[in-house]
Amino acid sequence: MIIKLRPVTHEDWRFILEIRNQKDVRMACYDTSIIDYSTHEKYMKKLDSESNCHQWIIVYEGIDVGQVKVDDLVFGYMLAEKYRGKGIWINAYPLVLEEAKKNGFKKLKGTVKFNQKKQLEVALKLGFVITGDLFKEGKPVGYDMEKILVD
Repeated sequence: MIIKLRPVTHEDWRFILEIRNQKDVRMACYDTSIIDYSTHEKYMKKLDSESNCHQWIIVYEGIDVGQVKVDDLVFGYMLAEKYRGKGIWINAYPLVLEEAKKNGFKKLKGTVKFNQKKQLEVALKLGFVITGDLFKEGKPVGYDMEKILVD
């Protein structure tokens, strides 16, 4: 299995939006609505302007299959639907950790919704620990998680 990471470029923005708007990905997000390109473009420009935000495209066997980002310690990833469940993420994760460490991150934070049993299982397997609950409109909807990065 050949997996690589490459930095996100402006040319990747539509690809990222396509993945973001897939139903399973939307349901994992805090904002579950379908995003239009104009809104997405503003968001991507904002991320590009932040020095503490790093994004990569996950490349599997020479094909762009997903995106991962670390935005001010908050870690997130998404894979195109047809590439989920193939072990791609488990193999990409060490590359992401390496990149995060190179960029000076000492820990990563993330969230997993309560109904995302598989994602929670993967996060725990990768060394994330639950640090509290995630709230939306005053109601708990998931877990806040974090992983300390050691050398």
